Amino acid sequence: MQVAHSVLIRDVGMNKHVMTKWIAVFVFSFCMFSYSNAGFAGDELNCVLCHKHRGLSRIDEDGKFRLFYINQELFDSGPHRRNKCKDCHTDIDKIPHEPARKVDCMQECHMVEPSGNIKFSHKTVEETLHKSAHSPLDEDGKPKPHQEDYPGCKDCHDQPFYRPFSFYKGELKAGVSKRGISRCKGCHTNGDFAEDFYEHITTRLRKSRYPMETIKSCAKCHQDPEFQERHDLDDVVTTYMQTFHGKMIALGSEKTADCLDCHVVEGENTHLIEGKEVITSAVYKNNVQATCRTSECHEKAAAQLASYQTHVTYDREKYPLQFYMLVGFKALMACVLYFFLALIFLELLRRLFPCFSFIKDKKQDDEVE
Repeated sequence: MQVAHSVLIRDVGMNKHVMTKWIAVFVFSFCMFSYSNAGFAGDELNCVLCHKHRGLSRIDEDGKFRLFYINQELFDSGPHRRNKCKDCHTDIDKIPHEPARKVDCMQECHMVEPSGNIKFSHKTVEETLHKSAHSPLDEDGKPKPHQEDYPGCKDCHDQPFYRPFSFYKGELKAGVSKRGISRCKGCHTNGDFAEDFYEHITTRLRKSRYPMETIKSCAKCHQDPEFQERHDLDDVVTTYMQTFHGKMIALGSEKTADCLDCHVVEGENTHLIEGKEVITSAVYKNNVQATCRTSECHEKAAAQLASYQTHVTYDREKYPLQFYMLVGFKALMACVLYFFLALIFLELLRRLFPCFSFIKDKKQDDEVE
């Protein structure tokens, strides 16, 4: 009986072990099936097999919460959708992997840049950024104070989207031109290369973001009171939204100038944003009129229009004229308001007490007697 009992226990244990294996195989097969049907065929290392789960996260060595979830739909609508995970995460070569290093956006990409037949890199963008007001280095190449305040790539490019447009019989409209794509597919027949290349090119021929998205991206830093205090800056976002341009964009207009339209010289790289004291800046006092008179804005703008101060706050030290004008205007409004309030109050007293008088007339008293 004991031998039979031990054999039974052994068989049950073996059956459990076999069942566990089959369950693992079934779960893995089901995941792979759902993975293959979700459009993740380009993921060689099956990264999304784990990173598609919304709760995938951990607490790192510094005690910070790290979320590793990848929204595949957002990724597929962005400009990097043809890139493989390993193109950016070059240190990952096995699954499961060690904690990944921070992605270096300046490294050479697997793609070949067609105009120069060299590997693509964002290095030129970094060089342009270092010439702008957002550079973390000063003119001598030394780090500026508050290094953590200066933006990196992902601070602004959190999730850019394709916004393609098409020309059809002289009409400009949003969307993909099927006639244009059909010409591309005469040669580029493999996969979706024609669609991807078309969208990548056409989205660069218009604003890649809605104006309100651009303003919100700038507001991450420029509307932070502590950031303004550290760098002695005004609240440019609030003052901009109070202008005609800001109100139009708040109502949904895409034809109104946003931050990049005014702070980047026409034809220059959008990363070259300079301070208003720099002679080559788009908002330098001698260049503002040319900035307003670009082909997409006020082509016939006069010097008087360009003299308008957009980001004026009512700070007595920085803008004394505007400050005292505001005080004077408030005082004038208060005087007018209180004058009419007093007049209305006296009129009400007269209606309630028609015979009341502060000074009595002696002649009237004699007649009454």
